[in-house]
Amino acid sequence: MGKESSPHIGIYGVANAGKSTLLNRLTGQQSAIVSPQAGTTADPVRRSFEIAGYGPVVFIDTAGIDDTASELGRLRVRKTWQTLTEVDLAIVLLVGSEPSPAERHLLDTVRANDVPALVLPERAANLSTDEILRRVRESMPESSQSVPPFFGERPIAAGDVLVFVCPIDSAAPAGRLILPQVQALRAALDARAVAVTVQPPQLPEALEMYAPRLVVTDSQAFREVVAMVGKHRPRTEVTSFSVLLAEQKGDKAVYTEGLKAVDVLKPGDRVLIIENCSHQATCDDIGRAKIPGWLREYTGVGDLRFTFVSGRDPLPAELYAVPGYFALAVQCGGCVSTRRMIQSRIHAARRSGVPITNYGMLIRKLQVRG
Repeated sequence: MGKESSPHIGIYGVANAGKSTLLNRLTGQQSAIVSPQAGTTADPVRRSFEIAGYGPVVFIDTAGIDDTASELGRLRVRKTWQTLTEVDLAIVLLVGSEPSPAERHLLDTVRANDVPALVLPERAANLSTDEILRRVRESMPESSQSVPPFFGERPIAAGDVLVFVCPIDSAAPAGRLILPQVQALRAALDARAVAVTVQPPQLPEALEMYAPRLVVTDSQAFREVVAMVGKHRPRTEVTSFSVLLAEQKGDKAVYTEGLKAVDVLKPGDRVLIIENCSHQATCDDIGRAKIPGWLREYTGVGDLRFTFVSGRDPLPAELYAVPGYFALAVQCGGCVSTRRMIQSRIHAARRSGVPITNYGMLIRKLQVRG
């Protein structure tokens, strides 16, 4: 299980409540800098850890939620609130035995974000590390402990041949595969399947040699891969890495409904592109170059306006404040993000009345079904 699939646990409290000290206690190492000076923790600190009897998790140490006296402090607090979109459990560390007004506001905000809270009074000073970890295990929501299968409901059996089509272009990282391709390979190995990895020019030869149960392609090669498979193995299903992630982490029904908005886009409409990772954009960039180009080509609307969000950056304020500001949102598969974070962004779009879909499902529509 990769870090992106492990349950995430945030540690929250007011400044100098002992959040970093607690992280160091739980992980048994100096994971975070500890100081009596308020504001020592700036950006959230993430540390992977294996909890005995449970499994791998990621702890997130955050800045104090009352650090609002300066602009820098308010920026730290904003980063703290943002982590609520990705955590499965919030450890709320109280200074005393009962919550102060600031701590009550923290608890209200945690619950408003549908995050379960584990409240530890008096800086958890009277609790052993083992007892705290026991409470963490018992407080973890069941939904965080079950990750849907990578290949969804497809009955992948031992010995099944899976063909993965991985184009190597200028946007591909040097010397390695991208994470969704690695995740697919690992899932195939876990299923005892036979994984065959090719670039598009080698696909016809692979289809002649094998009768694959499934062909998974990079989204940008959908059109040519579908044509090749249709010619050589017409009964074989073709999907993409991004569509598999949409099924595993997203909401396929919501994404499918969101696709309908593509056919009614008009001049001046705004499209929100949500990239849940951070990378240097290139001329072949799927989110910033290819999808906008393909959308303009498919719709015939040249005057579409695009807004981009990268990594853990918050969604634009206009999404919440201005009804109808965006006509469509398109989210990547989220290979480096938690399922909780992907779901929270889907919910944010839906609450604002904005249709949302997924990279791979959109590209399939634009290239194959358009």
